[in-house]
Amino acid sequence: MNTQGPQPEPAAGLELLLRIHQRLSAVLAAPATAEQAAPRIVGAFAEPMDWACGALWSRDPEAADRLVCLGAWGVDTPGIAEYLGYTQARRPILHAAGLVGAAWLGAAPVWVADVSSDDTYRRVPIALRAGLRCALALPVAVGEQVLGVIELCSTAVTAEDAALLAGLPLLGGEVAQFLLRAQAQQQLSDSEQRLRSLTQLSSDWLWELDAQLRFQRVEGRGVGRSGATVAPLLLGRRPWEVAGLVPGSRDWDELRTALERHEPLRDFECVWREDKGERLHLSLNADAVHDLDGRFAGYRGTVRDLTLHRQAAQRLQYLSTHDELTGLPNRAALLQLLGQAVELAKRYERSFALLVFNLDRFHRINDGLGRAAGDALLRELGQRMKKALRASEVVARLDADEFAVLAHELPDARHAEAVARKLLDAVGAPVSLREGEVRITACAGVATYPLDAHDVPGLLKHAGAALRAAKREGANRVHHAPAKAGSGGGGARGPA
Repeated sequence: MNTQGPQPEPAAGLELLLRIHQRLSAVLAAPATAEQAAPRIVGAFAEPMDWACGALWSRDPEAADRLVCLGAWGVDTPGIAEYLGYTQARRPILHAAGLVGAAWLGAAPVWVADVSSDDTYRRVPIALRAGLRCALALPVAVGEQVLGVIELCSTAVTAEDAALLAGLPLLGGEVAQFLLRAQAQQQLSDSEQRLRSLTQLSSDWLWELDAQLRFQRVEGRGVGRSGATVAPLLLGRRPWEVAGLVPGSRDWDELRTALERHEPLRDFECVWREDKGERLHLSLNADAVHDLDGRFAGYRGTVRDLTLHRQAAQRLQYLSTHDELTGLPNRAALLQLLGQAVELAKRYERSFALLVFNLDRFHRINDGLGRAAGDALLRELGQRMKKALRASEVVARLDADEFAVLAHELPDARHAEAVARKLLDAVGAPVSLREGEVRITACAGVATYPLDAHDVPGLLKHAGAALRAAKREGANRVHHAPAKAGSGGGGARGPA
């Protein structure tokens, strides 16, 4: 290491630039982040020059008017170690930032032959304790864009070397190109990591198709399933070739046409039936990918696992149309089914019946044995009524102790009363509860289409009136609606 020394001749300066270039090329060719490469970059300049230490500065990503030290290199002495520790901890403001700031703002090298006699060098006391006398700040720039500054220090008072100063900016440009590549690679890596993290936190899979529209990559996590689990079932196959995968709102021909045209894919829903019988509800989104020459290279996108959403929607739909206690259709579902039955009966000139049942003295059982026993009784009676009916007939729970039955395609009204009597017999059989054996009866009111009414309100009105008439006559009775359809009165037909 020089302590004072003769000035190099121009030829020596050019030879020094060549040695720096050889060292620098090897450093920049190795894969590394800017922070990992920074000490080696500084060393590639300082060691051939026989200078003691240096640092690579770049813009602080958190503050546009500040510089941050990416890394430093120095010979192994206590003084140099102290100086570099101080240097790496500093974040000088760009304007009036001493030697480094001057090179940054001026976009030109700054050489201080003797730091002890130069006002622009801000670290004179600690530099002198480390034995440092000369300093050089080299901008790292691409064109007019300055990306950083390489600061180098020597223990010898050294005058400017014109040949060295002329060639160093070219080497600084090579470092700048490396920083741009490293920055782009880091941004890409950060972006991919963020995407992977978001995918892991969401119910998405990342997927890619090759130019032949075959799955070539699947990763991420769906609802309880990892990309590694599903990948073997998808890789090498086109979407319409995957076993168990069926389209939802659109068909495969539409998907194939869109992909062959390289159109964006948005919200293409499909269902995957697994071997165990489970169903995955999926939504595919993707964009076409092209290579550097503009040739189509496939698709890249996400698969959203909608299974939990679909299950929740189905559950909400079920709860909105079914009685929570018995699991039977509720009043809203019955009204919808009645409307459909009226339309079908009109179209095909058929008849059907609405039967409404009310339990006799149910409140006594509920009050005497408790609500839990009453609930158990209602569940049992609902299942008995369901088992006593044909598959085409529907039993619904309308209220606390009131049920209704929609009986399709009856030859005449007498068959409706026969259905009602069959159901009353099923209700009247003993029920074994934890509290003991219970017997209960019910009454039924019957209205038929088109004999008693031609619409849903009319059927409900006449069935309700018939039920009230049956209740007035006593327990275990069936009463039919007035014979004249649409009339508010009319005589009762009597119990069956």
